[in-house]
Amino acid sequence: MPLSLGQQALWFFQHMSPRSSAYHVPLAFRLTGPLRVDLLHAALDTVVRRHETLRTAFRQESDGEPYQVVLEPGAFDLPVHDLSTAAEAVEKTVADIVRTPFVLADGTPLRAAVLRTGLDEHVFVLVAHHIVSDGWSLRLMTDEISAAYRALGRGAVPEVELPALDVQYIDYALWQRDGLAMPEQEEALAYWERALAGVPTLDLADGRSRPRRPTYAADRLLAEVDPGVVAALHEHAKSTGTSLFSLLAAAFTLAVHERTARTDIAFGTMLAGRVEPELEPLVGYFVNTVVLRVDLSDAPSPHVLAGRLGAAMLGAIDHEAPFGSVVERLNPPRLPGRNPIYQVTMQLRTGGSAPGVLELPGITAHEIDVYQGQHAFDLTLTFIDSTAGLRISVEYSTEVFDRVWASDLAAQLVRILQALPEGTHD
Repeated sequence: MPLSLGQQALWFFQHMSPRSSAYHVPLAFRLTGPLRVDLLHAALDTVVRRHETLRTAFRQESDGEPYQVVLEPGAFDLPVHDLSTAAEAVEKTVADIVRTPFVLADGTPLRAAVLRTGLDEHVFVLVAHHIVSDGWSLRLMTDEISAAYRALGRGAVPEVELPALDVQYIDYALWQRDGLAMPEQEEALAYWERALAGVPTLDLADGRSRPRRPTYAADRLLAEVDPGVVAALHEHAKSTGTSLFSLLAAAFTLAVHERTARTDIAFGTMLAGRVEPELEPLVGYFVNTVVLRVDLSDAPSPHVLAGRLGAAMLGAIDHEAPFGSVVERLNPPRLPGRNPIYQVTMQLRTGGSAPGVLELPGITAHEIDVYQGQHAFDLTLTFIDSTAGLRISVEYSTEVFDRVWASDLAAQLVRILQALPEGTHD
């Protein structure tokens, strides 16, 4: 069976960089309470049986083209590491689990492990390759693992308590391929051809040298936005009819303009890609990249800039096309180890798009911040809006930038966000 266009791009990346963890999607929890590892194992088995993509192998035809094959359900491997007398080894063990490369041809694009750290103390690690998962999928998996664990604990059949799946991911891949010949697809591609004609690549490296062979080594810095500023941003968005995304994108664009003096700025962002209700309960790689381009040559006010970015986003939604098809149509110059069209992405993660939490009876679960240590882009800026406040995640290539640069960018964004609601940013 063919891959979806998004999967195909990730497969080619992994094929060229087989040791890379840049497209690993990790999640880890510290669990306190009487964990039933046997139930957790059975719950994972249930989820992997339900979602074919979690037991899919990605292989090559004789001509080099990738294809996917769904394997029959088997016993999911859940190793248990007893680190109750080796607390100092927990962090390294988690990092090893998160960063060990997947062998996609084996049909094991998901791994998990339990670390026993003390009496009724455990760490649960779950890692998927992006080719079978996205942020929405992580939330689905944690929800379904939780529901199956609870059902098994009551002696119930877990599948009965989970929503029926009318389709599987392979159906989506075939549907997407069939849709490439539709007139609507041609209209969408024509839109992107106009919107991105002559688009310059946003390069924030500012003359810094790049290695000839990228290793995709990366790091991440987190910054908090003052609660008062967050409240003011939400109120400003509400009173002006502007989305929070547009305000944050305006702040990011202003920061880029301050640093580069560019007036034609384009960056990538993500759409959920689940355009049909049948796709919402599926684990899989559905996210699609769109490129937002904005003109600052007339020195627009922050409010006007936010409006332009909002309009660009609406245009992107109305004319959504697989990013691979857009790249094929534009045929931009390719540089080894670099993404076509954009190297910088910005996104907003809200409570609805954030990874879920485990809800297991008698267990208190706290998410642990884990990072895979590699990234495929120069920079990904993620605004995380939750009940805990607004955080800025600056994920940057350490082959291009250093932590001082990332810290300066975060401080610059905080300053711009403080000024936006009052309209005092120049």
